[in-house]
Amino acid sequence: MTYPIATISPYGPDASLATKLVVAIHRRPRDRNPVMREWETSGQDVRNDPMVSGEVASFIQEHRAHETVSADRIIGCPHEEGIDYPLGRTCPQCPFWAGLDRFTHEPLPVATATLPVDEVLAVLSREHSVQPQEALESADAHQAALVDPLLAAMERVLADPVDVSDADAILFAYALYLLAKWREPRAYPFVVRWLSLPEEVPFEIAGDVVTQDGARMLAAVCDGDLEPLKRLAAYPGADEYGRGAAIGALALVAAWAEVPRDRVIEVLRWLAQEGLEREPSHAWDSLVGACHDVEAVELFDLLRDAYQVGLVDRMYMAESELDRLQAAPRGRQLAEIRERHPPIDDVADDISWWSSFSARKAVPARTRKIGRNEPCPCGSGKKYKKCCGA
Repeated sequence: MTYPIATISPYGPDASLATKLVVAIHRRPRDRNPVMREWETSGQDVRNDPMVSGEVASFIQEHRAHETVSADRIIGCPHEEGIDYPLGRTCPQCPFWAGLDRFTHEPLPVATATLPVDEVLAVLSREHSVQPQEALESADAHQAALVDPLLAAMERVLADPVDVSDADAILFAYALYLLAKWREPRAYPFVVRWLSLPEEVPFEIAGDVVTQDGARMLAAVCDGDLEPLKRLAAYPGADEYGRGAAIGALALVAAWAEVPRDRVIEVLRWLAQEGLEREPSHAWDSLVGACHDVEAVELFDLLRDAYQVGLVDRMYMAESELDRLQAAPRGRQLAEIRERHPPIDDVADDISWWSSFSARKAVPARTRKIGRNEPCPCGSGKKYKKCCGA
């Protein structure tokens, strides 16, 4: 192929009517920022509109495209996931596409169970050298039957978080991922309770899941209710990384379009003005990160004040990052966050970093040779949790 290349993609509420046409000019292979233009119609097929056809031709000529590639069918809903409706969910305005592959128009594969419920629970209560793919696939097929047992397992752990068996700790970790994948709101209070535990206890239960995916889990199960996130973020008795997960979740629910961005901005404003104690903490670092992620430029003056009085660790994020984002076009950072931190969708892939699957120290590790508040053995002078244990 000779670049630039123009691609023409039609979208519609079903497979017969295209109401939106997107033309992208790719200037090079794997161009991540193609030049794009959209056309929309109401009631008539955009592909048959002569005015649109003329404008499309002019747009392609203007950008000197050498080749044009056009989809031979409507390739999905005209609404944008993560913008017009929440990321990882189905469009409420276009039910036709629910459960269909938008390219082939064939039904998406349905999870099938090859293991019974009891065996799934037994398998997910043991460590494995590879991801237990069969048990996870069977879990999806048994979703309705597994929610209550998984919630019960979480309750057992949280009822006595100090004396947790290895089997319950492992099942707890799998429950976190599965219930987040299923967007189960009944898991919300359990996840909040876990991350509200005092210093180190959340890690003793589920290891580095706290920092790796705690924010994604909270965002997945909160069902638009920001109050528990707000309380956890401001709770000084919680582990600082649990508080950071709550603040990170605030950014994610805005990026995923689970909650209107304005609602999230107001919670972040409250945290900056009165919710967080006026002393340096990881919560302040997380607040800066969340405001950066959701492009909350209206709060940047408050954050700069926090930098000036030493509340934010400049090693976490330099103040110049705020200046750089403020000068950049809006929307890019939000798009990057959606791409880097999507909802949990493939549990086997999302847990591939666990210690039992790789040499990397991760979860569900039950012992620690170095305390997270001890000096880091690398000699940096920092606490282990802020250095090699981060």
